[in-house]
Amino acid sequence: MNRLQLAAERKASQLNYHIRAEKKAGKENLRLKEEIQILTTDLLRALDENRKHQNKMGRQQKEIASLQEALCIAKLSSNSANSSRPPSTDLYKPKRNSNFSLRHRSGKKTGGQKGHAGSTLPFNTSVADFTIEYTAGYCKECGKDLRMIQGVQQEIRQMVDIPVPRPVLTNHVTLSKVCSCGYCNTGEFPGKVSSRVGYGSGVEALVVDLSARQYVPFRRLTEFLGDVFRIPISEGTVANLLQRFESKAAMVHKHIQQQILKAEVVGSDETGAKVNRSNGWFHAYQTPLWTFIGYHASRGKEARELFFPTGLPKAILVSDCLAMQLSTPAAAHQACMAHLLRELNAMQEAHPDQTWSATLKTLFQRALQLKHGPLYFLEVEAIENEFTNLLALDQSAAPGKIPAFWKRMQKHAEKIFTFLH
Repeated sequence: MNRLQLAAERKASQLNYHIRAEKKAGKENLRLKEEIQILTTDLLRALDENRKHQNKMGRQQKEIASLQEALCIAKLSSNSANSSRPPSTDLYKPKRNSNFSLRHRSGKKTGGQKGHAGSTLPFNTSVADFTIEYTAGYCKECGKDLRMIQGVQQEIRQMVDIPVPRPVLTNHVTLSKVCSCGYCNTGEFPGKVSSRVGYGSGVEALVVDLSARQYVPFRRLTEFLGDVFRIPISEGTVANLLQRFESKAAMVHKHIQQQILKAEVVGSDETGAKVNRSNGWFHAYQTPLWTFIGYHASRGKEARELFFPTGLPKAILVSDCLAMQLSTPAAAHQACMAHLLRELNAMQEAHPDQTWSATLKTLFQRALQLKHGPLYFLEVEAIENEFTNLLALDQSAAPGKIPAFWKRMQKHAEKIFTFLH
């Protein structure tokens, strides 16, 4: 009996031990599950952060590549010496290289040439506004008083100056008169005197010149008129004066447009500009005597159709190789040699081992030299034959922009040497 009781107690004790071990294992399992959940959350968060860093790194790598490309362009590629970019866009002054200059030495010394008639400020023989006389008050030898002795004129020197300007005020007054019939008649102001206080034609002309010709910003323009002429004027008034002058100048603008249409040779180009914070284009058509300038939001044919809807049928049009320019109806087209030579300069700088572009540049320069003397048919024919032979050389595998330039020359070959005919 004692044995059975001891065995039962032993089994009960073992059972209690296993129950306590199971509870302890359950608690440990629960703790491990919670820890796994926390670690899983941390892992997901770390993966998300890693993905964000990878995206950021990708963007930075793209930005670095873009900046490296811009740096290469700034250091080597396009500047005002080897492209059509204006000097204002140069990040640094291009190093002068006489080998790529479009100008050639004349062999003459710098400065005025021998036999050159010099020019100085001419002496004005008109009656002077003011005269100041300088005379000796006493004798430098003996000290005697000379104030009562009449002087004899020896030398005259002139000083040209501008007096301090002042505004001219003009009061316009209407008068009334009573007729013998009893009717009261009152004078009327002219059309230009439309407000109680206004600005005259002189102020309007100065504002237009400073803004449209001298390119003075509105704020500085109003400061100038206030500081120099003591004329108070607002930027809004400046805008109104310019708008009023625009309507007056419309007829002149139309006249210039008609003169361009009649011209035998016209040079055309366009340049980008911001107007009212929007990108747009100023289109210029020029002859030796006339320059027509028009603004349009488009660089393409929409602008041309607005300014010259029928093209320039009487003119030889000189321009770059922009599709809009070369598609303009004209008597003939001439590709601008200065543009082409600058592009060839860029190719020589970037790829000095390529002889095709250097040979073509030399050919163009020889053609331009022919214009300085009498033109002979055999010389012109030789230039054109050499050009044809150069175009026959396959440049499709050449580096850089040479292939595109070669294809463009093939496409517009008949527009290259128009000036020789």
